[in-house]
Amino acid sequence: MKSALFTILAGALCASMTASAADAKAVRVTLKAKGSSTKIEKLPMPQGMAFPGAGMSAQPVVPWQIVNIPVEIEAPTKAAQFVPQLTFTAHLLIESDSNNDKPVLISKEITYVDIPLSPGGEGATTTMSVGIFIPPSSAARINTKGKGDLKGKLLGVAIEATFNDKQCMKTGESRSAIFDNTIKKKLSAEWWKKNMGDAGAVACSIDETPYAAWAGSFYPAVLPAKNSGSNTGVTTTPTTTETPESTPTETPADTTETTPTDSADSDDTATEDSGSNKKRGRNKKRNRR
Repeated sequence: MKSALFTILAGALCASMTASAADAKAVRVTLKAKGSSTKIEKLPMPQGMAFPGAGMSAQPVVPWQIVNIPVEIEAPTKAAQFVPQLTFTAHLLIESDSNNDKPVLISKEITYVDIPLSPGGEGATTTMSVGIFIPPSSAARINTKGKGDLKGKLLGVAIEATFNDKQCMKTGESRSAIFDNTIKKKLSAEWWKKNMGDAGAVACSIDETPYAAWAGSFYPAVLPAKNSGSNTGVTTTPTTTETPESTPTETPADTTETTPTDSADSDDTATEDSGSNKKRGRNKKRNRR
């Protein structure tokens, strides 16, 4: 019992220590993207989802769109069954007609947790996709003439990966792929680090889309973004504030001194007044006579 408690406390104190012997202690990530398989695809509306009475007069024509970027994850030991936490930063280079006719670059950071591994080769391995979702309005910003249809517009992808806050893609390993030879000649090394412009478009992870409930086994669980206030992403501020207690003002006893009233004397006075009133009443009657 003491040993288990120490393991839990140590895991809470040291972020680099894993909580289970089945967790990988080191990983290596390699990009497996190819032009024929890595592309932008349209997604249908989730089945049964409808918003009666809702709509936009200038609504984009296309639905949500997705790019699945395939990667291979390797751990050096066969005993590893899970990667407890792995952060990807995905970059999409997309042909655009709104960024001075230059390609746009949109990026998204996603942290997946509990990625399962299987024994393979000298260690444990798995292949998975980093799912990048493009909202309809963002797609319309990229391709205004086609009203957001990005089919065939993906020029290249790049991936960065960190494990325990350390880069786990070594220099020289595949981490980017360009699918257009013409644009490839115009790009420098590590092109994804250049400021190319994003046309105001954004990218989302599966948990930020209407497809989250249908994700199932397609993607590992996503760790919520840092510094988020609640599940809705809205940070709330307490409306009540503590005010220092006011010091009560002491009133000197002599300034509030009151003269005690003798109840017996009061009763006698009331009786005398009553008697006087009765006498006055008798005198009035006599005078009338």
